Amino acid sequence: MTGARQKLGKERFDAEFDKAVKSTAIKQRAPNERTATAAKRLTKPAARELINALAVAG
Repeated sequence: MTGARQKLGKERFDAEFDKAVKSTAIKQRAPNERTATAAKRLTKPAARELINALAVAG
């Protein structure tokens, strides 16, 4: 996940993260939250959705 964030940029990663967790109980990323910390909070379906979105974007 951190590699994808570096390739796509923080804004793009945050936008895709927000889309992936939108319909879940997972909170959006805090402004100073590290990518690895945010990724640990993801459920498997949300992580899958984020990975797919990042693969299409990259």
